[in-house]
Amino acid sequence: MDTILTVNNLTKTYPAKPPVEAVKGVSFSVTAGSVVALLGPNGAGKTTTIKCILNLVKPTSGKVEVYGREHNDLTYLYRHAAAVLEGNRNLFWRLSPRHNLEVFATYGGTSPKRTKSLIERWLEFFGLSGIKEEVRHLSRGNQQKVAIAAALVRDTPLIILDEPTLGLDVEAKRALVPAIRRLAEEEGKTILLTSHQMDVVEALADRIIIIQNGKVAAEGTPTSLKRLFDSQTYRIEVKLPNGSLPAEIRERWEIQILPGEDGNTALKTVLQDPRLIYRLLEDLEKTGAVLVSLQPDLPDLEEAYVRLVRNGEPKQA
Repeated sequence: MDTILTVNNLTKTYPAKPPVEAVKGVSFSVTAGSVVALLGPNGAGKTTTIKCILNLVKPTSGKVEVYGREHNDLTYLYRHAAAVLEGNRNLFWRLSPRHNLEVFATYGGTSPKRTKSLIERWLEFFGLSGIKEEVRHLSRGNQQKVAIAAALVRDTPLIILDEPTLGLDVEAKRALVPAIRRLAEEEGKTILLTSHQMDVVEALADRIIIIQNGKVAAEGTPTSLKRLFDSQTYRIEVKLPNGSLPAEIRERWEIQILPGEDGNTALKTVLQDPRLIYRLLEDLEKTGAVLVSLQPDLPDLEEAYVRLVRNGEPKQA
């Protein structure tokens, strides 16, 4: 597959006393038609990385290429990449969705012949065709759709979305997430997004890149990142003689009590060394617990993300 975006050993140091290294050698690539999520805790360097990609911040060193051409060619970059960095705040509040798209198409240099068809295409795609109200009167979800449509009307192959579902209610998020997925699957758009909402990331991302302390801490598919820990997380079902587990055992092994079946008790624990499972089973046996079942338990994406960030060790899934 064609590579749309290449980031190679990107660094950014801000002058201060002492200097602040926001990005420390970040490298990754994004292929055509894929959805890649760039994740990381606040202050990790992901926002600076995105601003460097868009040439809003000049990197200290390293290289960024869009379709094989360096991103400091601003005219080329503008024709090939669009971004929604602050959600609906980039819109003209007293204009309708249609008029907003007309303005942004003109700003983007879209030819008059294509402007009309592009506007109709994206208004229909997001279900905005019949809306004539000013943007300020729309719901937060529809405002977000207008913001993304305003970027898409420039007809660039690469779209960068910064927290596209932030602040949306459940219903609005449910409508927007599949629309973003359709951009890649049906429209062939390449999407780089950031989000702190792991359910959104899992629903959208083909690949995840986690940045921590200015470096890439982990990279892989959502499933492969979760599987980094599947041999360390265990679900144990037991019969307890008194119906409860001694507090000492729960605290020592950091056990989470879950609902079991047939009167049994389900336990969930995370072990840094899988060999410790034998010692845990011995401790459980001493309490009179009878083992019913034992199986590795794949963590959800949010749990895997938290552990990756907490451990801080670069991992390749």
